[in-house]
Amino acid sequence: MNNMTNHYSNILKELKTEYRALERYYGQTVYKLSKDGFVYLRYSKREKTGKERYFFGLEKDAIEKLKKFDFTVIFVCGEEDVNFMLNKDLILSIIDGLKISTGRWLINIYNIENVWYLKVSGKKKIDISDFKNRFDLIFSKIVYLEKEITKEEFREEKRKPELIELSEVEKIKSNLISSSIKSDKSSFFEEAITSYFKFLGFECEHIGGAGNTDVLVSIPYRVIIEAKTTTRGSIGRIYFTRLKQHKEKHNADYITVICNDFEPSVIKDADIENSVLIRTKILCKILDLNQEYPLSPIDLEYIFQMKGLLKEEDLQRLENRFVDVRDKVRNLPIIIKSVDSKKRNVEEIYGRYQIKCEEMDIKYLNRDEFIAFINFLSMSFINLITKENNLYYRNISEDIAIRRFNKTGGWYE
Repeated sequence: MNNMTNHYSNILKELKTEYRALERYYGQTVYKLSKDGFVYLRYSKREKTGKERYFFGLEKDAIEKLKKFDFTVIFVCGEEDVNFMLNKDLILSIIDGLKISTGRWLINIYNIENVWYLKVSGKKKIDISDFKNRFDLIFSKIVYLEKEITKEEFREEKRKPELIELSEVEKIKSNLISSSIKSDKSSFFEEAITSYFKFLGFECEHIGGAGNTDVLVSIPYRVIIEAKTTTRGSIGRIYFTRLKQHKEKHNADYITVICNDFEPSVIKDADIENSVLIRTKILCKILDLNQEYPLSPIDLEYIFQMKGLLKEEDLQRLENRFVDVRDKVRNLPIIIKSVDSKKRNVEEIYGRYQIKCEEMDIKYLNRDEFIAFINFLSMSFINLITKENNLYYRNISEDIAIRRFNKTGGWYE
């Protein structure tokens, strides 16, 4: 490993853990991360005076090659654990209109009183403190390629790759993340939130504009939603008096504020004002849980009933619901195996079932749950167990019954 790669070793290790596939693609500093896009690594030593000031160069050739893809530039500042992740949109806006004569743009990153700034000649300095070590901001817009691009195609730019559509879930998450940091285009975030809740089965509308709530959920219960974008990490002020007016105007049940993060003072105020604060990343987590086990708006109402900051551990109720259903459904094949060709009443079969569960060290269903499940398996369209005069038996072998069960959708997997 050469000295340049040594500077990036920790970054590369973390990227490989997150994206699995990692391949050096152009020169020494452009890496391809699976299907998600590219990262362009830049390194600078600390200024000799000892001040936290670093100078970087962005090679024009590399940026030109990356422009048609999704990419993030990672600025590695010396040997300290200080890295800045700036995505494609921000980088292109920084260098837009700048003329260069040396084949690269010169970037200056420095720290003044714990605030990090980026400066290029001819433009105002930018506060980039909130992009420090923010691996979660890499690829806020995800581009999936129809096929892997060869190195030759990338380097020679022989042709533009065809793109395929993201899934609806991926689009929603991508739009939430990318729009949440565009403070000059807050309506984009409001629209992304509206799409999010519609996807989860709510009836809602984007209202927005001065003096109005940003998003209104109207069915099955009413929620006014305030969407807050910020390029800084967290928001430090919310006017709850105005939000309570919106709640009264729309006859809403709950108040919710959505942002990337919140200052402690805001969290305290939300608790006092009976409002819930939700981070963007928590919205994405709920969407992931919905993919594992479809959630209804009724399942989610307890979230809006909360006060203060919604934490990830508060989602345990949703996770437990999925685990509970999954564990119960996994009892179905055990019930099938507890029934044989001899006609037996439910009490006898329940006893056989309990013995099997104990042998397998599995928590068994209570009697009512067991009866509901065995009756389900004996329904005519399932027909894995036969029920006659309140007695149960199998008229097919255990092997065939289990194979039919698995073939019918593998519910317990």
